[in-house]
Amino acid sequence: MSNLSSRTTAMALILTIPLAGCGFTPPRLTEGWEAQDIGTDMVFNIKRNIFCETIRAIREVNKIPTSFGPAIPSDYGVQLQMTLTIAESSAVTPNLTYNRTLTDGMESGNSIGRSWGVGLSGELSSTATRTDTTYSYWGVANIAGPGKNKKMCDVVDWPIDQNMSSLFVKSDLGIERFLRDHVMAADLLYSSKPMGDKKPEKVDVYSYDLKFVVVSSGGVSPQFKLIPLSGGGTPILNVNRTRTHELLLTFGPTGPNGYTPSDISFSQHLTNQLNSSLGRRRLLP
Repeated sequence: MSNLSSRTTAMALILTIPLAGCGFTPPRLTEGWEAQDIGTDMVFNIKRNIFCETIRAIREVNKIPTSFGPAIPSDYGVQLQMTLTIAESSAVTPNLTYNRTLTDGMESGNSIGRSWGVGLSGELSSTATRTDTTYSYWGVANIAGPGKNKKMCDVVDWPIDQNMSSLFVKSDLGIERFLRDHVMAADLLYSSKPMGDKKPEKVDVYSYDLKFVVVSSGGVSPQFKLIPLSGGGTPILNVNRTRTHELLLTFGPTGPNGYTPSDISFSQHLTNQLNSSLGRRRLLP
């Protein structure tokens, strides 16, 4: 029985090793079980995968015939915000009981064992949070025009096949499905055109917010009974890591100068940014 208990304790310790240091050092973007070199290109590969899938989505959706020309016109822009949040926490909660056995007492002629105990407990915890945010803006004509970004998004090298845990690299991000659904709806219920010769001619704005949350946790709950101390039954060590990878894409017309988002595109993107920030706060430990 003691060998089984030892093996169980050892297994629990092994499972929590990847989370060691949670809350006491700046969090890494990679998980504890990933190779060290994965983190070197993680941000680039995530952004490249989003970039290339966005280009493919625009080209495919623009094949759909609509009453207003290209679904995503060349004078549209794409706003990208990528947020990588890592929250790590550790808590040590020792729980001991001091026991004393007293001499037996007598009650109605019967001998009754007597003892007393007092419980001792405490808690030491720490939380560290890291948030990496990047914003990029591209003109549709510059990234999805004929012959653009062949080297970056060549079919031989993309989709990226790398052994990293981020679902932004491993998953189909669904950008084409999103655009297809909303472009078809906009064709049936299109926005009114601006009066006169004002730009832009098309004002429909599409925003896509995608979030992956991965939680990993572990704990150690040893049980023991000594003289005069005993303990166990509840975890004395808890470690937790919450990783949130979030993508916010906004497709909309450019402003009068053609190099920045129009007011309506920027306002919608900013509103979604604020809502996303409030949502991330609720997810943090």
